[in-house]
Amino acid sequence: MQHTIEKMKAKDAEATIHLFCDIIDELHADASEFERKHYKDAYSINKIEDRLSDNNSMYLVAKEGDKVVGFLFAWLSEGIGHINWIGVSRGHRKKGYAKSILEAAVKEFEMRHCHEVKLFTYPSQVSAYKLFQSVGFEEKAYIDEQFFGVSIILMVRKLAIVPAERAAKKIILAGEAGQGIKLMAHSLASILTRLGKEVSLNLIYDSAVRSGNITAEVIYSDEKIEVPFFEEADLCLRLSDSNPRIFNAKKEIMDDSVFKRGSDRYAFENLVSDRIPFKRMSSEQFGSQMFVNMIALGRLLKYIGIDIEKVNFESELPSKFLSENVKAIKYGYTYLD
Repeated sequence: MQHTIEKMKAKDAEATIHLFCDIIDELHADASEFERKHYKDAYSINKIEDRLSDNNSMYLVAKEGDKVVGFLFAWLSEGIGHINWIGVSRGHRKKGYAKSILEAAVKEFEMRHCHEVKLFTYPSQVSAYKLFQSVGFEEKAYIDEQFFGVSIILMVRKLAIVPAERAAKKIILAGEAGQGIKLMAHSLASILTRLGKEVSLNLIYDSAVRSGNITAEVIYSDEKIEVPFFEEADLCLRLSDSNPRIFNAKKEIMDDSVFKRGSDRYAFENLVSDRIPFKRMSSEQFGSQMFVNMIALGRLLKYIGIDIEKVNFESELPSKFLSENVKAIKYGYTYLD
């Protein structure tokens, strides 16, 4: 029977989610019901219906007549298409439906001026891997299960030359000794590396042995980083006002104690900035100033669009205070959401 590929409509949501849940149960048959529920909860009928009106979302369905037999969930961010899930019902496989819906998605990404498309697949899904290869996806990185709890393969299809403004993102982390800037920088760099990014990290210390200032400069990109230095950052996160250096950044996140109205040191009025009470939150929510850096890291991950549900923090953070650090990251990530 001839099939069609369509943009999902609200009337398709119930049948699509039912099929999605079947796919999750099949892919994660050896996982606990709690783990499977974790995947399913992210795609409830109400959430799907809300996302259908979001311009950055892409939800496609394959149909035989009025019956949904396949689906693809994707979203767009900064010129990159991200395919989250694709599935076809068991009785309709090996009929070209999956390839058709993938090709339709790629075409839509091209129409929306994306320069590349990314997806993750499981090493055990050999047929899926070959399918993705057949429509132009290449393996970018193999990520062992010790990092995300399950082994996954990152695959990428290039659509166009990466625009210069998107070729690399530059971040500055600034603070003083004792605020964990070094740990935050290494954790951020490690997370980005596990996600298949090219990463450069420079740590800059002042001359003081104790209580000195520290600055971390992070660059990450989908392409090779030719020059690991920069004059202007996309984002600067500042936790202390003791650093005399004035950073050139398009946007700044800072602890609210840094900003002093009428200060001559920083022209914050001319900078897009967010002032967040990291230190106060650390004291009030966790009873100590030692979690400032983790709350700030959580907020930073949210700003740059990293899904922390895909991050295994056990492999990125020291074992000491691991539970508290993870809670602090999640607190910062969801702050004000």
